[in-house]
Amino acid sequence: MTSPTDLLAQIEGTLQLAVSPSIRTEASASDVFEAYVFSIVIEAARAEGAIVNVRDVFGQVPTILTFRTSPGYISSRVQAYTHAVLGFPGKPVLEAHVGVRVVGKSGVLHECDVAVIEQAEAETCRQREVPPRSSSVLIAAECKFYSTPLRLNLAREFLGLSLDLSAEQVLFVTNSSSDSVEKLLSHRKREWEHNLTPRAQAEVMRLRHKFQSVFQHFKAR
Repeated sequence: MTSPTDLLAQIEGTLQLAVSPSIRTEASASDVFEAYVFSIVIEAARAEGAIVNVRDVFGQVPTILTFRTSPGYISSRVQAYTHAVLGFPGKPVLEAHVGVRVVGKSGVLHECDVAVIEQAEAETCRQREVPPRSSSVLIAAECKFYSTPLRLNLAREFLGLSLDLSAEQVLFVTNSSSDSVEKLLSHRKREWEHNLTPRAQAEVMRLRHKFQSVFQHFKAR
C-alpha cells in the first residue's frame, strides 16, 4: 500500500516546491492522491513541450504548494491555492487545477478532482467569481484512493459524471482495482487507470501517455 509520504515525495520532485504543511497533517490520503495525479498531468505537459509555471490564485509565484482538500471554486481566495500554467508554443494557455467545481452540460455543478482548463476561461471565472464551463475543460480526472477493492457504485457515479461533462477527456483514476468496476467502465468505453502508485511504472506511464495524447491533439488544432 502506497503511503501519502511516497505520493508527496513524487509531487515535490515534479514541481520542485514543498507541499504546504496543512496537506501533510490535515489532508486525507485521497487529497494527496489528487495532487499526485496533478503532478502526472504536469509531467505529460512537459513531455509534450509545454513550459510549466506554478502560480497561486493571486497570480503570484508560490513558495509552497497549497492544494484544496475539499471541492472549491476556482476564484476562492480562502488560501493561496496552487495551479499550474501550461504554455504550448503558439497555442492558447492552459491551467491545471486540483479540486475545482465546473458546470456540466445540465447546468449542475460537479467537482473535478484534477482539471485542465483553458486559461482564458479560468481568468474570466476568477474575475466574475463563477465556475468554469466543462466545455472549456480538456482533462477531467476523477481520483479514488482506497485501501480496499472499489465498490461498483463508484463506477456508476463516474458514468453519470462523464455524461454531463463535455471535457475532451474524462478519466477514472485509482490506486486500487476492481474487476466489476473495470468491466463496466470498459463496456461503456470510458477511460480508466488502476493500481496507480509511484512504484507502478507501467501504470504511471500509461496514464501519462493518455494525458499526453490530449495535449498532442490540442497542439494540432
